[in-house]
Amino acid sequence: MERFVLRGAQVLYGGSFGEMDVAVEGGRIAQVGQRLNGDVLRVEGYLLPGLIDEHIHGICGSDAMQGAQAVEAMSRSLVRHGVTSFLPTTMNAGVEETRAAVEGAKEVMRAGSPGAFVAGVHMEGPFLGEKYRGAQDSRANLPPSMENFARLAGGAADVVRLITVAPELPGAQDFIRAATRRGIVVSAGHTDATYEEMEAAVGWGLAQVTHLFNGMNPLHHRAPGVPGAALTLSGLATQVIADGVHLHPATVRLAVRSGANILLITDSMRATGLEDGVYDLGGQTVYVSGGVARLAAGNLAGSTLTLERAVKNAMRFAEIPLEEAAAMASSRVAASLGLNDRGEIAPGLRADLCLLGQDLEVAKTFVGGKLLFER
Repeated sequence: MERFVLRGAQVLYGGSFGEMDVAVEGGRIAQVGQRLNGDVLRVEGYLLPGLIDEHIHGICGSDAMQGAQAVEAMSRSLVRHGVTSFLPTTMNAGVEETRAAVEGAKEVMRAGSPGAFVAGVHMEGPFLGEKYRGAQDSRANLPPSMENFARLAGGAADVVRLITVAPELPGAQDFIRAATRRGIVVSAGHTDATYEEMEAAVGWGLAQVTHLFNGMNPLHHRAPGVPGAALTLSGLATQVIADGVHLHPATVRLAVRSGANILLITDSMRATGLEDGVYDLGGQTVYVSGGVARLAAGNLAGSTLTLERAVKNAMRFAEIPLEEAAAMASSRVAASLGLNDRGEIAPGLRADLCLLGQDLEVAKTFVGGKLLFER
């Protein structure tokens, strides 16, 4: 259908739900209103903007570090979870491995994503601190510099949209300024930065904080550190893993009630959607038990969370309505990443849409106006 109209759902439009039609034409939202013309596709439930996962390492056996074929498989899997755009995320690894991963993602972008749209790459490392390395292999750490970035990204530097950096490292100031000028969003993570160092880094262009409370110093009443900055400094968006493991539900509620700009992420690894067992993440052995992924030493090693579950968990943990939780996984992420053509249901934007049933499970996913998943 060149033009079709979705009718019957509660549509998230202008920040609240209402029953209205959404007309799709040429892969974009043509109109939102009442009794619109076009071939009618009747739907029930809640129509949301497509979800955007900016921090995801893998799913269903595939890992972003494996290159183009794995990124394509991730793209196909993610539409089942209402995700219409994502940033395949690298792990700390050697220069050649990192370059191959970034170039693999670019290859998929050039060829056309088969499912969820590859909107760029998130490089989580190797410009990271040693103390709060988490599941990152600190042997691959490098000092932040544009020279090292060029070596790591190779001919695909133009697709890096987000990079996680420890802002207290020597060279971080110059790197954050230079990366920001190139349009790369810089996030603080795996870091022991003080509140004051974070405040300075925001002045250099720092825009996000990677997985709040994980991979960073703790919040102390006399030394608020990275978490204190994440929850109080204007201009920062803050990633949250709402799986009930990385953060206690009350901690998610605290973060939301702080008024911080919360972005829901999964930080998921290849075991997501699969059985418990032994897996690999960034060259390290990961043991998944009860859906919780850990290294042998006990460090959490990513998650097995999916983004639609993160939305439902955020509603429950933080006691917020669906429209607020959905924004944390769509419009807020798009705004932080500069993806101005998606993230909301509005005329002129990409027809990236996620239909949740009355049970809040994904019923349909549209990417660029194409129905790519139907329950």
